[in-house]
Amino acid sequence: MRVEPSHMARIRLFAHKEHPMTRNRSRLTFGAGAGVLAALMTAGAAVPAMALNGTDASSTMKFVAKINVGDQTACSGALVAPQWVLTAATCFSTDGKPAIGKPKTATTVTVGRTDLTQTGGSVQQAVDLVPHPDRDLVLVRLAAAIPDATAKPVKLATTPASAGEELTKAGFGRTKTEWVPNKLHTGTFTVTSTTATDVNLNGSDTATVCQGDAGGPALRTVDGIPELVAVNARSWQGGCLGSAPLEIRRNAIETRVDGLAPWIAMATGARWGQDKENAAASQELSGDFDGDGKTDTAVLHKYDPTSTGAKHTALWKFTSTADLSYHPVRGWDSVASGTGSWDWDRSKAVAGDFNGDGKADVAVLYDYGQTAEGVNQAKLWTFLSNGTGFDKPVLKWSSTGSWDWNRSEPMAGDFNGDGKTDVGVFYNNGTDANNRSITTLWTFTSNGASFGAPVAKWTSTSSWDWNRSLPVPGDYNGDGKTDIAVLYNYGATAEGINQVRLWTLSSNGAGFNAPVEQWYSGSTSWNWTRSKPFAGDYNGDNKDDIGILYNNGTTIEGVNQTKLWTSNGDSFDAPVTKWESGATSWDWNRSKPVTGDFNGDGKDDIHVLYDYGQQADQSYRAAWWRFTSTGPGFNNPYRVWDSIYVAP
Repeated sequence: MRVEPSHMARIRLFAHKEHPMTRNRSRLTFGAGAGVLAALMTAGAAVPAMALNGTDASSTMKFVAKINVGDQTACSGALVAPQWVLTAATCFSTDGKPAIGKPKTATTVTVGRTDLTQTGGSVQQAVDLVPHPDRDLVLVRLAAAIPDATAKPVKLATTPASAGEELTKAGFGRTKTEWVPNKLHTGTFTVTSTTATDVNLNGSDTATVCQGDAGGPALRTVDGIPELVAVNARSWQGGCLGSAPLEIRRNAIETRVDGLAPWIAMATGARWGQDKENAAASQELSGDFDGDGKTDTAVLHKYDPTSTGAKHTALWKFTSTADLSYHPVRGWDSVASGTGSWDWDRSKAVAGDFNGDGKADVAVLYDYGQTAEGVNQAKLWTFLSNGTGFDKPVLKWSSTGSWDWNRSEPMAGDFNGDGKTDVGVFYNNGTDANNRSITTLWTFTSNGASFGAPVAKWTSTSSWDWNRSLPVPGDYNGDGKTDIAVLYNYGATAEGINQVRLWTLSSNGAGFNAPVEQWYSGSTSWNWTRSKPFAGDYNGDNKDDIGILYNNGTTIEGVNQTKLWTSNGDSFDAPVTKWESGATSWDWNRSKPVTGDFNGDGKDDIHVLYDYGQQADQSYRAAWWRFTSTGPGFNNPYRVWDSIYVAP
């Protein structure tokens, strides 16, 4: 029976049912499965997955994976990240719908072993499935990362296949003569056409996609390095053992993966809001990282450790564009850059133009723990912006005496007004002999190439509790030098009224003036623990204002309530409500605000990275929301980026 093109969708290949007598001759309980397969083949209905009728693959394709879903179903795939394999979503589909989360059937993935009769490579259990929203693709998370020595992830293609181009397909599926081959096979196919999502391939007498190859890679080679262009979706199976005769057709349809690097990067690495232990997994920053006059955002992000136990951290940049699109770029990665182990949990990041070249950089105060003698150690590193990303970190300062990272709150600002951003640290000096809390403000002054040793610019004379302080740098008097404002917690009165005061320490260039009280909450109860303060010139008068994202709790219906307050000018008017979530639930606990002039109109706006948590497909979702300043107030927030919409 000849299958016409209009019927091709009916022979979608979901998974290879391995022949029971070939898989394990001592087990005879698989007879029913074999009978179902025979019935499907006889009826010409959908036949579960495929395999190549080509030559044995070389050891250069150790990234190709054999995927066993239960005892009888098998597919192929490709390692695209140390702990992730990409394959066809239909390999795990149930009732035509892709599976998500933990596989319903125990799934074993073999990587780094092109000959399955050998003992090399790594055999892992699949623990998580993340399907693509609209393509026949699924990312399979392995129980442990695959070391580079076992198999390196395949490089993703950045350009689509073109008509006439030859691609190499690889898979562990059926051949012309074997039900379940033990060796990886390859074949050369010719591209006939490309659509927005698919690549159409034409095989040959020696290259046919058969059962067991579903999800297998289609590859091009550039300068001797294979690139993943597409993943197998379906085929006519002409010439495969037990299937249609060779002359029927040897065509195959592949799912394109070029251009999907952002989706894969997000799904395989980024836990944008929280990590699995519900600890913060990202630090948000803002600055003009590419020097185009519009503020961008950056995220210092935590990843799972590598297979060797090395801590993995990356620095992402979200560039503001004229059309309001917002495309994340991984500007630096501790693993990919060869930096080595970098512990996010020991990092406190700030942003500023430290070398005065017009582009914002990133500095990290890093905790090096204690020496054997109990001396606390810390170091200051900078990641200089190169416009498109960030250079490798460079050490700028190492503590000589004991410096306790846990008692440090770093910030950035041009404290002396010379056009280069300095680093400041609000430091907890503990208590003195009179049990008074002592806090010190230190600055590391930038000279463009490096930083001077830290100098104490202010130390509290009366009791000042570091643990009750939320410091915010900004130029509040408009003199070109960065000052420090501190929202201070005064606890509750006997009547239960929460009290807060706002103090400023104005920079005089050489140091800071004594703190001046700018605002007191008084009889209005203001909960310091529900406040996230930040600074920006929201009305465009060249003096920074204070903004506060405030947690208003929940309504009796369970709707989360959040408010945005601002205070204007160097005398700081009383805070005014500029926005409130109202009937729309907005969870303050999931919100991380930063500020900057994101549209380049001369007035600072507010960005909030909002954590949507773990989704039904086990991925983690987050979005950037923008509150655009109108001068007197802010427009309602709108979403400028969402991690679930990163794929083309």
